[in-house]
Amino acid sequence: MPFSLSSEIMDNAGKSEKAWTIQELLKWAAEDFANRGIDTPRLDAELLLAFALSVKRVDLYLRFDQVPDPEALGRFRDAVKRRRDREPVAYIIGLKGFHAIELVTERGVFVPRPETELLVDEAAARLKDTTAPLILEIGGGTGAVTLALAAALPSARLWATDLDPRAVELTRANARRLGFEERVAVIQGDLFAPVKDMVPFDLIVCNPPYVPHPELDRLMPEVRDHEPALALDGGPDGMDFIRRLIAEAPERMKALGWLMLEVGEGQAAAVAAMAGAELHHESTRKDLRGVPRIVIFRKK
Repeated sequence: MPFSLSSEIMDNAGKSEKAWTIQELLKWAAEDFANRGIDTPRLDAELLLAFALSVKRVDLYLRFDQVPDPEALGRFRDAVKRRRDREPVAYIIGLKGFHAIELVTERGVFVPRPETELLVDEAAARLKDTTAPLILEIGGGTGAVTLALAAALPSARLWATDLDPRAVELTRANARRLGFEERVAVIQGDLFAPVKDMVPFDLIVCNPPYVPHPELDRLMPEVRDHEPALALDGGPDGMDFIRRLIAEAPERMKALGWLMLEVGEGQAAAVAAMAGAELHHESTRKDLRGVPRIVIFRKK
């Protein structure tokens, strides 16, 4: 189907040249994205069109024969252009589903990944019988892990730290939006510095920067060109941040407390070996691709 983002959607008078239905728009955009090597072409087309129409994604299937108005068509055109430039969908629509919650996202703050939901599952499973657990997330980003745990553990009190003031403000905004601001505190600072005078935690959780510096230029353009290097660059071997985290964490953990962190592909065994005298490597969990992804320690 011939379909141009400029001349064929709108003529010079701003009127629709053809009555493009939702079904036709989805089919064209998905094919266009696939031809450009985008990993999830149909999903991206659906998310962008739902955004342009201000409806839920599932509603598209109830409106296949509907013709969007020129204003919605213009929003879709602009969104497709941005996706063609490999801007992440989460930045374009300003939202990202994660676990059982939906988060506001913005450029410059790391977009949460589906594999990180495993980190939430493992943490929630171990604390489900703990009364009013105290949880700390290092490097909160959008607040994905902290806020998903707040939803899963209604009695928990949670803290999140992040070095980036934009991430701090975004996590606070997401906490307010989800109604968790009374149980979630977000503090700017490096690793444990913002909570150095607090009581120990039942759980410390982190999705650290773990991409080896030499590999940054080989990342997908969505990540390399749009997401913050601060959340990605783990130093020469990808484990600079992880070493600091594991070295400093025991002082902030309760006896028998948990430390859980996501790691990069091929890093799990080396990270598990960092347990040291105060921590016990309890287990490592694989993601849906079978990659060892979540390394779990317990304080002795």
